[in-house]
Amino acid sequence: MGRGVSGDAWEVPSILYGRPTEVRTGDHLGNLRFTERLRRLSYKPVAGRPSAAGTWSEEPDRIRIYTRDYRIEESPHNGGPAEIGIRDGRVVSIVSYAGIPLDSIHLEPEEIGRILGPRMESRRIVPLSAITPSLQQAVLAAEDARFYSHHGIDATGVARAVVRNLREWRFAQGGSTITQQLAKNFFLSPKKTIGRKLREAELALALELRYTKKAILEMYLNKIYFGQEGARGIYGVEEAAGFYFSKRAADLNLEEAATLASVIRSPNRYSPFRVPAAAMERRNAVLARMRRLGMIGEPEYRRASHAPVRTRARRSPANMAAYFADYIQRVTEDDLGGGKLFRTGYRFYTTLDPVQQAAAEEAVAKGLAEVGGTAHPAGEPLQAALVAVDPATGEMTAMVGGRGYGETQFNRAVDARRQPGSAFKPFVLLAAMERAAQGKGKTTLSTIVSGEPVTVPGPEKPWTPSNFEEKLYGEITVRKAIEESVNTATVRLALDVGLPEVVKAARAAGIGSPLSPVPSMALGSFEVTPVELAYAYATIASGGVRFDPFPLFSATTAGGETLTSAKVRWERTLDPRAAYLAGYAMQGVLDRGTGNSAKGMGIYFPASGKTGTTDGNRDSWFVGFTPDVVCAVWVGYDSGADSGLTGARGALRIWARFLRALYPASGPVTLRPPEGIEFAEIDTESGFLATTACPKTLREAYLSGTAPKDRCPFHPVNPVVDTFLRGVRGFGDIFRELFK
Repeated sequence: MGRGVSGDAWEVPSILYGRPTEVRTGDHLGNLRFTERLRRLSYKPVAGRPSAAGTWSEEPDRIRIYTRDYRIEESPHNGGPAEIGIRDGRVVSIVSYAGIPLDSIHLEPEEIGRILGPRMESRRIVPLSAITPSLQQAVLAAEDARFYSHHGIDATGVARAVVRNLREWRFAQGGSTITQQLAKNFFLSPKKTIGRKLREAELALALELRYTKKAILEMYLNKIYFGQEGARGIYGVEEAAGFYFSKRAADLNLEEAATLASVIRSPNRYSPFRVPAAAMERRNAVLARMRRLGMIGEPEYRRASHAPVRTRARRSPANMAAYFADYIQRVTEDDLGGGKLFRTGYRFYTTLDPVQQAAAEEAVAKGLAEVGGTAHPAGEPLQAALVAVDPATGEMTAMVGGRGYGETQFNRAVDARRQPGSAFKPFVLLAAMERAAQGKGKTTLSTIVSGEPVTVPGPEKPWTPSNFEEKLYGEITVRKAIEESVNTATVRLALDVGLPEVVKAARAAGIGSPLSPVPSMALGSFEVTPVELAYAYATIASGGVRFDPFPLFSATTAGGETLTSAKVRWERTLDPRAAYLAGYAMQGVLDRGTGNSAKGMGIYFPASGKTGTTDGNRDSWFVGFTPDVVCAVWVGYDSGADSGLTGARGALRIWARFLRALYPASGPVTLRPPEGIEFAEIDTESGFLATTACPKTLREAYLSGTAPKDRCPFHPVNPVVDTFLRGVRGFGDIFRELFK
């Protein structure tokens, strides 16, 4: 019997947590969704200086907070009090209460999901010491006042139940003790028969002989049913406290404890969510019994019984990050085995950012609803995948594998291999910039390349790539080839750099899928996954540091024993100058190129990215980044049918929704150039230094010493006037550098 109690009788879900939130000087609290994160973590607002963990207060120019302790790896992170100075929404200082400056503070990880078993029992086992005494007493008063004096069967309670049942000629009252209820819940069916009651009594006596009273009460409080949260059942007082009050069982006040105890008899009839009047009546009956039993005094009874029934429903993590949860089970299978994780109660401390994940799921849902109306029908649902990565740490911060986990469990973010199309072109540019940084090439972003039709010999027949909508180009800059996604110019650039060098650059960035040095590779003819492409772009965004996919810090038992842990694996594989130039060029995609419609979608801040569309509109891509986040989005049909969606008309719309949600208050910091980069004002058409007569100019980036020296031949001006105005412009550049 003991093995049954500790084994299959328990269905304890494993819990997944997101990454801790770091708050640093310079951060915009609006972009961090700081107050939203506090609410999600059940931090309690207080007046004045917080004195207990999990509390905070807010004033116009400062926030005072007492953060909680947590541990995600071997070393614990100690929380404590801190004061955050604020100006215009940004953090200007962080100090301890003793006035010591702090680099940052951290909020503990938030629960993002659970791995539930077939019975869908959601519970969190806690020791008796983690359950407030008022809740223990309230449960005893409501269910078994003589618990500590009987031996499993309460003769007085049984006699009272027999009298009532005979009077009403039915099982109107059970008379079961807590020990009997525990025996029934562990071993017996709920059917009310004389035989079952006798077996229940027998098992109760056996439990009393084997376990202490405190052990029995602890098991009962962790086992008992408290209602439903959608499809999953709420079991145990810790889970119920979170469900009804967004608190831990240790933090409930008297009236909340009595409310919870009153639910046990009939969760449907006395649910404070559904029937608050009945819940209050039952709660007050429990409080009155606690007063009669001497558990509370008259003043406590009066205060608690006159308080309204206040609930605070938590945000349900039931369906959040479902694809990511599957991915975590996959990557930990070797270390933890493929067993029944819903019976293990493991804790997975992941890299997912709950706010970013919520934004990703909303962006995919609303974005698919928006673009689905314009997509070509194909007799199947339009699908999408999204992956977000922190380019500073390599942490995977969001993942969506399809339009709905309930509809399909196939994780397109990880397992769908699709051609990237023009989203591969930045690696052609990267190869050219890397060669130049190594002193082996002379290509710059303003180098002129031909966009005229090109034919390349093939193994069977010549290959002639065409541009989107058969558009014709003449001589254009490398920048324009990327911004406007000119196929003919990109193929020429790839051939000039060397196809093996393009493969080398793609590998250095993190593309691990098969690639062959053939001309069509430059236009994304080989298949990749969204995760793969997101991390390859993260190498560009990070300044040349390649990260292996990193979704998990550690997994522990419920008691905190570490089962597996990981450190991010990274390597500098690209020259930071080459990575910067590639990212700087991709800013033009959103400013002037194929992604410029993002401005109308709320992307008012600088960002880099690239659209991608494959033949027959089978795949719609957009991969883009800021210094804070890289996001790859794919849209299409699983069958590869024509969706009619280009990268700009499909994936870009979801990407823009996601990025806009991450910057609700202020744009990101600008991409800062590394050492060895210089700038020059050039004519966009010729690629030479701009004159005062040039109609369109831009500030272009170069490897130091490679900026053009000659003036634009297309728009000459009076040399005296031009020299004077050039000097004025140079003074402006110096002023901007001094005060940026």
